Amino acid sequence: MTADPFSILRIEDMLVLDVEVVNLEREGARLVREDPDAPALLLVRLPSQHVNESVLSNGQFPETVAAFAAAPSTLVFLLPDGEDGIDLTIDALLDWNRLTPSIAPANQPLDDPNQATVIGGLPRTAIEFPTRVLLGHDHDGSPFAWSEPLTEPVALDGRAELWHVELHGDNGGPVHLKAFSTPSRRPERTGMPLGRFMPGELLVRSSLDAFVDVDGTSLRRPLLADPFMLTPLGATVHISGSWPKAPEFLGLSLAGYEQISSLGRDEFVHTVRQGFLSSGHRASLVETTKRSYDDPGDLTSVAYLRKEAHIVVDQAEVTYGAEAGYDRHEGRQLPFRSIRLTDLVTPAIDPGEGAFWVTVGGVPFPFHATATDAEDRHVSMDMPLVFASVDALDRMAQVYNDPATADRANLGLGGQTVALAENPSADGSTGMPVTSARFALTPASGHPARALPAMVDAVARVPAVEQLTGLATETAVRLHDAYLEQGLDGQPTGAFLQLVDALPMNLSAEKAGGLAKPSMAVQAVTTRAGLLAPQFLGAAGDAVGVDAAALTRIFGGTKLLGPIDLAALLADVPATSVAELRDLGEDEIRRRLDGVSQELLPVPLMRIGNLPDGSGSELRYVWKPRLRNDLPLLDLGDAALVLEATTVRSPDALSKSAVRGELRRFAFEFADIVRVDFERLTFTARPGNKPDVTAAGVALTFRNDLEFVNRLREALPANVFGTGAFVDVTTSGVTAGYSLTLPTLSLGLFNLSNVALSARLTIPFDDRPARFRFAVCERQNPFNISVSLFGGGGFFALEVSTRGIEQIEGSLEFGGNASLDLGVASGGVHLMAGIAFQMTGDAVALTGYLRCGGYLSVLGIVSVTVEFYLALAYHKNNGICEVVGQGSVTVSVRVAFFSKSVSLSLERRFAGSAGDPSFADCVDPDDWDEYCLAFAPTP
Repeated sequence: MTADPFSILRIEDMLVLDVEVVNLEREGARLVREDPDAPALLLVRLPSQHVNESVLSNGQFPETVAAFAAAPSTLVFLLPDGEDGIDLTIDALLDWNRLTPSIAPANQPLDDPNQATVIGGLPRTAIEFPTRVLLGHDHDGSPFAWSEPLTEPVALDGRAELWHVELHGDNGGPVHLKAFSTPSRRPERTGMPLGRFMPGELLVRSSLDAFVDVDGTSLRRPLLADPFMLTPLGATVHISGSWPKAPEFLGLSLAGYEQISSLGRDEFVHTVRQGFLSSGHRASLVETTKRSYDDPGDLTSVAYLRKEAHIVVDQAEVTYGAEAGYDRHEGRQLPFRSIRLTDLVTPAIDPGEGAFWVTVGGVPFPFHATATDAEDRHVSMDMPLVFASVDALDRMAQVYNDPATADRANLGLGGQTVALAENPSADGSTGMPVTSARFALTPASGHPARALPAMVDAVARVPAVEQLTGLATETAVRLHDAYLEQGLDGQPTGAFLQLVDALPMNLSAEKAGGLAKPSMAVQAVTTRAGLLAPQFLGAAGDAVGVDAAALTRIFGGTKLLGPIDLAALLADVPATSVAELRDLGEDEIRRRLDGVSQELLPVPLMRIGNLPDGSGSELRYVWKPRLRNDLPLLDLGDAALVLEATTVRSPDALSKSAVRGELRRFAFEFADIVRVDFERLTFTARPGNKPDVTAAGVALTFRNDLEFVNRLREALPANVFGTGAFVDVTTSGVTAGYSLTLPTLSLGLFNLSNVALSARLTIPFDDRPARFRFAVCERQNPFNISVSLFGGGGFFALEVSTRGIEQIEGSLEFGGNASLDLGVASGGVHLMAGIAFQMTGDAVALTGYLRCGGYLSVLGIVSVTVEFYLALAYHKNNGICEVVGQGSVTVSVRVAFFSKSVSLSLERRFAGSAGDPSFADCVDPDDWDEYCLAFAPTP
């Protein structure tokens, strides 16, 4: 019958051992094997060998500190083969070198997860040190031996030495141990010298041969202990381990471990865990816990455990780009070729485990770095970073990209010039002053860190935007999808940035060519087309055709010659025209803009570049759009529009602009009553010079009801705006015209004098419409006409604009006077009549009058005077017509000294149909419903 457990107790040296046997029964003073064919075991259980004590922060001096004792440790021995028993004496029971240790076999799991020491059907030696780590002899076959057992107390001067036993390696050197198991069902502890993942790391690193390097060599290394002493009060141990760097996909982060304990109490714990910073640099988390003796101020001395953690950068410089291992975009999402960290060791950081922001006193630690951009420019910056141990790399991106800490990923660059894109063609710099840039971690399965930084957006001073706005403004930008997908050479426009918020481009007519006021929303920053509307680019940067509807959305506010909506005149832009931008050099652009070339530039180009002599930068806006002829007011069947503006800004912020705009072969058609044909209308403005407007091949043709005026054209020069024309240029627009006074004309009985013909075309620079005015004399200066005894005068004026007829007015007045004197009697008659017409918008006014009268005098004694006046006026305004008539008759009679006058007058107003009340105004709706229901059939 198996012997019952028993204990070995010795008060003098505090020896305390609990003994349990397997397959051994007691026979007198011996333990004898029961089954000769079964293994016989001796299990010696020691008291707890380690106390897990909480770590305190500096400045803390509590009276008590949380501490947790490890479970008892068990040494398991097998009775050697051929021996049938063991004596029940202290000497025999403590002579462990004569017994065979039960060692945990290599790479063999536990029989039962709930029994942490049973493997292969046998209990194994398990020394719990440190807490929650079960140590045993290593299975590599290295020699080991127990020290001579203290079978008797060792006393000196009346005091006994504490019982102890020490495990030695070969020739008294370090003993090889391994962590082969971890106890389960223990409550979680925090704030201890070793983190909660350390037991598992120690087990994997020191016990499992399954983890091998890429060349097949084992990554396992045993733990080395010297000394390794067990006592009733705890272990006195100096144990350490060092392991080679493992491939990151294995998830093994522990690289170094060292622990010194005396009688179960820690004095020094040091761990090194490999990992990566969020910038992709290899780094290690070095944690050191020491027992320090402090004076809390009450003349006592206490010893607490204090921990310090540091990040040590193992790889000072990381290169990025196509070979870095990004999953997408070949690394173009980061505008740096490399980043070098100059802070290789941090000060003491706040505690962290797994993946965490590196902070000091709760504030992110700024790793100083020097980055190299795509143009070999060095950029200095401070980078808060996340550290993730190798076993927590999957959580690094989640921590870094957490919106709650987004401000830490926003790096201030202080306006340093940074090339935000790689430009292999070198056809333009992508560098610009950057105030700040916000980063995020993006998957990079080809890199050991599994994630690498990418620029989300930036705040920069974009030269093209500054040239456009004329202000040194900061703009939020991000890398363009086209650049990320294809780079710069893989797309026609070279788009590399996209404005986060579309920028309204509202160039005044003075800046964009005088004839048109371009207005569109630009969002793409390109190397070949400058600022560009996003509709011209596909998601992958391919050229996209833009139809009329899309052009309306792009250029919806663009005005031509005042209020004409240019978007309504733009023809579809085919994808081939956008693709042409790839090979569109300056010489080809100039050829298309100059001369009579029919080739177009349907995509507006806004290019920015530095002047060759380094005297400043230049912004060029050029456009030669494809036009369609759908607007009734303009005939653009063979027209060509050229807009070109160049702004040069010197380093002292002075700007000089040169502008040229030209509209060829077009005609205005005003209200189908007059047509003005232009061969060419040109606007030019150069620094220091007055803007110049010239027109060539201008011809006026009157139509329909005013066709008779064409007979007067013979009195006009062939080119209205040629020699003798006036051109006035102001900040508000251009006025060009001609005025001619005709000589007196005698045509039979007619005599026509004081006739002046004038024509004036006004092209404003603002939103006012273009206007044309033609007049035969003016209201304040009418022409004169006489026919025999009758004479009179009048004028005619026509003003039309791109919105239609603005005003038509004219008047004609005539009259005569005749007298007769017969001596005895004298008298005379007079007659005056006139008519005037005026139309302004929808308001029409027509007035006329007739005045006639006579007088008769006989011998100066009797006289009779009769005066008749009749006036008629017609007004139409807002659809309401009204006729107003006035009449009066006055008769005066004088006989000698007696006179009498009688005057009769009347006035009548007649409203037209638009002023009459409607049926709905006269009938109440309820009465009408009642009336209709009276005729409804009876159900």
